[in-house]
Amino acid sequence: MQNKLKQLEKKYSIDWRNEKAGNYFEVRGNPQLNKDSFNFSENGEYPYFTRTVLNNGVAGYVDYFDEEHKISGNSIAVGMLGMQFFYMERDFYAGQFTKTLFPRFEGLNRKNVDYFISLLNKHQVIYQGSLVRHFEKLFNETELKLPFTHDKLNLDYIEEFISTLEAERLATLEAYLKATGLKDVELSEAEAESLLSLETTGGG
Repeated sequence: MQNKLKQLEKKYSIDWRNEKAGNYFEVRGNPQLNKDSFNFSENGEYPYFTRTVLNNGVAGYVDYFDEEHKISGNSIAVGMLGMQFFYMERDFYAGQFTKTLFPRFEGLNRKNVDYFISLLNKHQVIYQGSLVRHFEKLFNETELKLPFTHDKLNLDYIEEFISTLEAERLATLEAYLKATGLKDVELSEAEAESLLSLETTGGG
């Protein structure tokens, strides 16, 4: 795996840099409404994001409310208690004590956002140990290790980096299933993740 990643760096002529998060994402407070203001339904079009860390921070789905409180998607939401970051692909509404990060660069999408979220979630404990009113300042000063090519943030590299890791994980899982005689058994996504975790951690 390390050889593949080294080859990938060479392919894109990657120059790693530590950059301030505030130069790449803008923190905005969310227009907040209590959940009692919304109509929750199974067919609700908009995620309702809250400070929980369960279910990607989404407490449920709601019907359209208004434009004033609607938050643009393709952004990263964070609850001020759990301090865990989640990608919000589509427009959403939010509860109290939440904020949203909007990219200052073009090209953030489902294929590369996990790289940024992984970096930010590594600072979860630090953010939790500070006052909520200090979050934006602390976030802006957070250093992120980012790949550049010719002084430009290389999102193509990030996407291929992620796909390479995912392919390796799938190969590991398939080898595990074959070795244990489960190759032809249909597994749910959760079961597959659990088995992969056991394989990569040695079962504890």
